[in-house]
Amino acid sequence: MSSKAHGPFGRVVRVGDETDEAYRALLPSPRLRSGLADFLCFLVPLAIQEQSRMPAGRIDALREELIDMIAEHGDDLQFGGTHQKSARVALAKALAVLATAEGGVTILGVHACTAEHEGCPGSIRPATDMAAAQAR
Repeated sequence: MSSKAHGPFGRVVRVGDETDEAYRALLPSPRLRSGLADFLCFLVPLAIQEQSRMPAGRIDALREELIDMIAEHGDDLQFGGTHQKSARVALAKALAVLATAEGGVTILGVHACTAEHEGCPGSIRPATDMAAAQAR
């Protein structure tokens, strides 16, 4: 397993199984599932890049702020409301923080990571595997 970095924006890809009951229960609307995943795929790389310049102490404080925002306004995030925008931005920033963990983070139809790791959903298969798949 390599720890080679993915670059300043990390790697953020859509994943997910529409048959996953927990995922569907958390976000019952197919439109919300798709829209939120698209939003996260756009904003998480920007948050990864922004946070890469922050000192560790600032990231620790940011983590606390994000936890509070998501806990207080998670319903707005899901169903709309006064704090929908700030809650969704907080979610994207939280995923950027979690992307730095070994193996990254996979949630809400998105996988985000900042370094190569085994089993990464965003990894490109070697050409030999792709040729074998096309031959089938």
